Amino acid sequence: MRLIVTATLVIAISQLSCTLGGKKPEAIKRVTFSYEALASMQLRDIPSFVYVFPPLRSNSSGKPIEQLVPVNSPEGGLSEWKTSSAQSMALKKKIEANLRTGGYETIDFGDLLTVQQSYAVLVISTFYTLPYEVKNEAGEVTNKATLVMIKGALFDGNLDPKTKKDIIKVDGVTKVPAGKEFSDPVTRTIEQAYSWFADNSTGVTLLD
Repeated sequence: MRLIVTATLVIAISQLSCTLGGKKPEAIKRVTFSYEALASMQLRDIPSFVYVFPPLRSNSSGKPIEQLVPVNSPEGGLSEWKTSSAQSMALKKKIEANLRTGGYETIDFGDLLTVQQSYAVLVISTFYTLPYEVKNEAGEVTNKATLVMIKGALFDGNLDPKTKKDIIKVDGVTKVPAGKEFSDPVTRTIEQAYSWFADNSTGVTLLD
């Protein structure tokens, strides 16, 4: 299972870096959420059972700040994953609650390990940054940005990473104009990204 987590993290951080770079900072007047959502499976065909890894925080350069920590059961087997960040664990619970509201059934990692049927559970990984300053060429802060990426994959019965099927990816960024107050941008950004879960579209949404 460590191979799955490591591979997902490396790919995600690489994509975070690409998203953060390569574009000139721009001055904005409204709080905006820009996104790109891709799904290779119709919504009706996505399994109803979901396992959610705790979201992982990264810095504005795409370098992971925290990592997944295994939790063992009293019997000594791997039963769950956690992070050292209380914020990330709270975000995991919120994501799970929102998915249950949407009709999905969330399961624990221990239950995921017992699933025998191939590709029967959607496994979700979420990566995010805390708000960071975006500056123009003159060194002036134009906005604060919060980035999030969601990846959803299916695995066969033994969680073999070689047979993993990536079916969902959502990239999103919330930009708040310099000097403007905006409550809980991390949670708002993640909620907006999940609202485009399993969609195929690109767009910009105003959040104020």
